Amino acid sequence: MTMNEGRVCGCRCGGIPARGKFLPGHDSKIVPQLEADHGSLIAFWAWYEEAMTGAPPKPRRV
Repeated sequence: MTMNEGRVCGCRCGGIPARGKFLPGHDSKIVPQLEADHGSLIAFWAWYEEAMTGAPPKPRRV
């Protein structure tokens, strides 16, 4: 069994990275996806801070 067996790329593309959590360059897909999911990085950060305080997070914008 290899170290990443069954682990998909962190960007959810479906690829299997040889090492680490992402295929090469795929970590750069995270920020645009957060902006699309939350409206902006500031909105994402507000959601994250609220979630980390134990308050129920607000639903994401779709």
